[in-house]
Amino acid sequence: MQRRKRLPTGELGELEKVGSIPTTEEQVAELGMQLTQEKLSNIQKDVIINGLGSQVAQMKIEIMAMKGGGA
Repeated sequence: MQRRKRLPTGELGELEKVGSIPTTEEQVAELGMQLTQEKLSNIQKDVIINGLGSQVAQMKIEIMAMKGGGA
């Protein structure tokens, strides 16, 4: 929450933050950062999964070669 204090001249002063409730802008910024972190995390998972898939495919090829290219 924000408020304006009355100055000694009777005019309203600058906005100041009161309490610990974040503003809408602060909430949006925080959610944006969290979304970015989640996206990066998902990209890292995808890279790991693709790498493991490649290793499995390579191992299958090696096993087939050891068995004589068997069908």
